[in-house]
Order: sequence, then C-alpha cells, then structure tokens
Amino acid sequence: MQNTFISALKRMLRNTDDFFRNQQWKEMLIFLLFLLLSSVFWLLQNLQQDYEQRIEMPLRYKNVPPEWVLSEDNPQKVSILLKDKGTTLMYFLWETYFSPIDISVSNLSHTSGQTLHMNAQELETAISKQLISSPSIVSVEPHEITVKYDMLSSRLVPVVANVAVNAKPGFQVSGDIKISHPEVRLYGSSRVLDTLNNISTKLYTIENASGTREFTVGLDLPAGVKADQETVKLTVPIEEFTEKKIHLPVLCFDIPAGYVLRIFPSTVEVVCNVPLSLFKELNEEDMEIRLPFDEFEENRSTGKMPVRLTEKPSWVANAVIVPGEVEFIIEQLHND
Repeated sequence: MQNTFISALKRMLRNTDDFFRNQQWKEMLIFLLFLLLSSVFWLLQNLQQDYEQRIEMPLRYKNVPPEWVLSEDNPQKVSILLKDKGTTLMYFLWETYFSPIDISVSNLSHTSGQTLHMNAQELETAISKQLISSPSIVSVEPHEITVKYDMLSSRLVPVVANVAVNAKPGFQVSGDIKISHPEVRLYGSSRVLDTLNNISTKLYTIENASGTREFTVGLDLPAGVKADQETVKLTVPIEEFTEKKIHLPVLCFDIPAGYVLRIFPSTVEVVCNVPLSLFKELNEEDMEIRLPFDEFEENRSTGKMPVRLTEKPSWVANAVIVPGEVEFIIEQLHND
C-alpha cells in the first residue's frame, strides 16, 4: 500500500515537471508577465492625471471660555472635495480617519447675540494645515462655520483635597495640605451649582511616603460643570513622628453659681504623636480639655465622665487620653 502511494506521488511530480517544461506554458508565462508590466505602466500613467476625491474631516473646538457652553447642534465635521494627481489622492482613498480640524473659539468673530462665525477663507486655511500634501480644495460643505453658545452661571467654591496617604512606618501627615488654588470659579447651570458647597479633587493615593510630596491633580467636576482651573497643585507635608506625653487638667466651663464640681483625677495624661521637627514646640498651653457643665449633668447618675481633647494643633496625631474617663461629684452650696 505504501509503495503504491509513493509510486503515484512520483508519477504526479513527473507530470508536473513535464507540464512546466512544456513550450506552451513558457509562452503563457511570458505573456502574463508582459500583461502585468503593461498594467502597472498603465496605472502609473493614469495616476499622473488629475482626479477628484471627497473626504470628511472632524471638527474640534478649542479655547472655549469657561463661562461658555457650546450648543450641541454646532457642526461636527466638514465634507471636502479635493483635486490632485492620482498618486497623491491614493492616500486619501485608503485613509479612514483624519486628524480633527482645530477651531479656536476665542479667536472667532461675533456676528449677533451668542453666535460666532468662521468664514470660508479661515476654514480652508485650517483645513490646509491638516493635509499631508497640498491638493486643491474644490469645495467645502459647509463652506462657513457658525458656532452657537450659551452663557453659564458661575459660583466661587472652596477646593477640598481628596488624598489617601500610606506612609512608611513612623511617618505621618504633619499638617494641613496646601492647595495652590484654595478656591475655584465653577461654571454651569444654576440648578447644579446651587447644590455645590465645595469641589473635591480626584482621589490621589501616595504610597510609602517618607517626606513632603507635591503633585498636580484634576478636579472632580460633575457633568456639565467647568472650572477656571482644571487642575490644582497639592503639597502634602509628611514627616517622621515621635511619641510625646503631656499632662493636662480636666476643666469645665459654665458652672452655675452655687455649684462646685470636683473631678477625680483632676489631671490626665495625653499620649500623642508629633512631628519630630515640632517635638519641642508642643507644650501644655497648646492643648486643652474643657468640657461643658451640661455634659457633667447628663452623666450625673453614673458619676463618670468620658474626656476628650477640645483643643490641639492640627499636626498632633493619634492622641490617647489616660484614663479615658474621670469620676466627678457635683455639690450644691447652701446659703445659711
């Protein structure tokens, strides 16, 4: 069976070889070669003639003043009829996407009301900048551009930094985050702006921080709202922290006349983390525990009062009060 297959294969190869050695096949091959060459020469010759080709190019509106919003029915593309030699137009025949034509809105001339105008000459100049060669522009549709816009309401709001800091062990944020533009002016519909009391930055995460970081981040703007500043620069102070202990008296304010408040213990210990550079700056005068008398009255039945810091520098972190609650007695004085 195997020998039969090999014999048949050899016979087929011999027949194929004989076919290509045949004089008629050689003549046919020469004919096809000359036909191919003549077709190429014919194509090259015809491509030297002028042809017309229609293409479409998108429009991109730039430099829009922040207090404007462009109408949705403004032209988004133009149809261009080009004329040039076939060799040049071959590119436009195969290209399916063209770079947008940039229209600088702030440079357009006003016509009437909230309408801008770009004449035919300006439009053709902008189109020519985007073409890879210099074909003749036969026609453009539309031949002029009319841009409509509406005025937006505005409001000045504070910027809130949205930053997540994952510092190295022993390091923490050592103060307030500085924002290059603490306030920005927002533009949008009054219905949306009335709901915004501030604007947040986009979330920025800092990993393995061991020193002050500066970076630029965008604003998290709602849909349909623009700002006079699209980005702000944030400075996040990060320092090495160390532990410090301070003893503070537990104070009370608004004690009514005729009452005496006795607190046990009257002094507590505050254990906190402070930046290494400010360790010597922190003292008892910078922190305070001063609670209202009403809170003592609310806890009179138990005679125990949770305590908390009522004043501390912003750079003090992880403050723990020992003990976390104190005992107290309220005495009412009697006039004889």
